[in-house]
Amino acid sequence: MCAWLLGVSALQTNAQQIDNKGTEFILAFTPNFDNAGNVEIHLTGDTATQVTINYPMNSPTYTTVENVVPGNVTVVPIPITAISNATPNTIRDNAIHAIATEEFVVYTVNRRAQSSDAALGLPVDTMNTQYIVSTYNPRFRGSQFAVYASQNNTIVTVTPNNDMVGHGANTPFDVTLNRGEVYYGRSSTTSGANGSLMGTLIDASRPIGLVNGNGCAHVPDAATACDHIYEVAQPVQSWGLTASATNLPNRPSGTIYRIVASEDNTSVEINGIFQGTINHGEFIETPLLTGNLSFSGDNPIFVTQYMPGQSSPGASLGDPAMGNMIPSEQYLTDYTFSTVGDSQFVQNFATIIAANADVGSLLLDGVPVPAGDFTPFDDIPFSSAVIELTQGTHTTSSLNPHGITVEGYNGFDSYIYPGGALFGFINSQGDPFPPVCSVTMNGDMASGSVSDNTNDEDLNNNGQLDPGEDTNNNGVLDADTGVFFVNTLSSSNVNVSVSPFAAGDGSVSVNATRIDGSQPGSASIEGVDGAGNTCALEIEFTDEEAMACDIDGDMNVDMDDLMMIRAARNMTALPGDLRDNDANGVINMLDFRQCAVQCTQNRCAVL
Repeated sequence: MCAWLLGVSALQTNAQQIDNKGTEFILAFTPNFDNAGNVEIHLTGDTATQVTINYPMNSPTYTTVENVVPGNVTVVPIPITAISNATPNTIRDNAIHAIATEEFVVYTVNRRAQSSDAALGLPVDTMNTQYIVSTYNPRFRGSQFAVYASQNNTIVTVTPNNDMVGHGANTPFDVTLNRGEVYYGRSSTTSGANGSLMGTLIDASRPIGLVNGNGCAHVPDAATACDHIYEVAQPVQSWGLTASATNLPNRPSGTIYRIVASEDNTSVEINGIFQGTINHGEFIETPLLTGNLSFSGDNPIFVTQYMPGQSSPGASLGDPAMGNMIPSEQYLTDYTFSTVGDSQFVQNFATIIAANADVGSLLLDGVPVPAGDFTPFDDIPFSSAVIELTQGTHTTSSLNPHGITVEGYNGFDSYIYPGGALFGFINSQGDPFPPVCSVTMNGDMASGSVSDNTNDEDLNNNGQLDPGEDTNNNGVLDADTGVFFVNTLSSSNVNVSVSPFAAGDGSVSVNATRIDGSQPGSASIEGVDGAGNTCALEIEFTDEEAMACDIDGDMNVDMDDLMMIRAARNMTALPGDLRDNDANGVINMLDFRQCAVQCTQNRCAVL
């Protein structure tokens, strides 16, 4: 006999830890200012593994198998066509694929003398469907981005904030990508604010990745000596309400930041001081700021840090670079990270944002960072430390979550990237609807599903919020994002199997089988959609004897059970069929009458 419980929840948490470590990466680059230099991916990790790298992903002309050795950085050169093939407003098979059996960490490096930058590579499981482009004002060659697909027949909708090559400002256009294909977009205007693509909206029907930046930018605009800058973008679903930063090394006059909004009417504060209200895709650019800075919004925001050029007041070494400031909600307690390899940078630093409770006990490479190295924030219970690093891999750990960014410097050359992060889907904007979990029990087996394909407010499919469509009155055009994860949280004496699926599928089948039918069994299964909403399947197999006439197993005999008998009257019954109460092999009205007198609910006791 089996008994079961089905619970549905709509939590904004994600039991599966989604972070920058992964077993599969799809990667792309944007060109340096002259398409020259060296394109590389740098590999490291906690566990020894072999990584297979193919470029281009779908029709490889370059394949290599590289060993990841804990404590070392493996530098893998990629053919220069990864950037020289980038033609504006074209689709090409131009992505890089890296896969292994164990998790590893990737940094992408576009290296050129006096025009380098680097980024934290993101694994396939972090990809999602909404992005907002971050760039700076170009000096020449414009602003640029590369968007790449993880699945075939992915429809990508781009809404440029300024004119792009082949497309006008504020006019959405679609491109369709297959897995591993890359669309390269670039601004029509090659310099100045009109050449920035900051705030361009990118939405997709299936999970995608995005690289964004500039071929060559002055930071600030009046500085001299431009550099190629870029970052791998974070999906909007992973944005948070807060971010923290501190001034960059070698920049005594300060650092520039841009804060972009994911929703209309977003109020932004820095160190508790109101900065302004911005709408979806709009941004605030700061002047040069020094010291510790806490950024916050009443809706999810994202903050990008821009290193001023070496000609800025007081600067020494380095040149423009851009770095993602990880939302505070996505900090980790442990990191394995590395500096850019091959000795190109004469100085490397880690910027650490730690909870005050961990000051003096946070470990860097197993040794506590002295409390005196930290400077407290004025308005939040965190402190910052900037520590010079030796070249190579490093680790940090603390009791509470902390943030890490890594910076490198040489003459008119530099890089910034996050040391790592969570990429949980913590921003449910656009999909407030939880998926639906359901299950049917049959003896020692259970079959169920996780579905997320019933809600879509865009009734006329025009991509706009029209009168009568905003059913939940939140001012956003909402739609289900599909199932992204099905996680087995716990299992005892039960085998759980999940049918193969791709992130974004509308429904996923789940099956559970009790292993030893003489013993109790249970399983807890979670379904997660692309916005981080969840539902739960709680399945329990017990040794309890079946309650006679309780056809649906809800521990009550009621009208539901009687209607199931009536619907099957005159049918042949197999042994053990509860609808055949007298076990004579036929379901009939006698079974109905016998069960009617056993009703546990008053409404059917008189039948």
